[in-house]
Amino acid sequence: MPMHTTARKFTGPDAFQQMKDEEHLYWASVSAPESFAAGHQMSVEGYRAYGYTADGRELKTVALRVERP
Repeated sequence: MPMHTTARKFTGPDAFQQMKDEEHLYWASVSAPESFAAGHQMSVEGYRAYGYTADGRELKTVALRVERP
């Protein structure tokens, strides 16, 4: 489900905080599957912006070793 956008202008010294509060309220009202799907879609769009395909075949794998005590 795409996020519905409405142009809003926040003013005053706490404009950024007002914007973040509204954003938080929106994501709190969205179900977990919808927010997961939206996050996935943003990730896919981000990769496409750099020329990668959605399946990620061009991405390189990185091996990482983590030592634990």
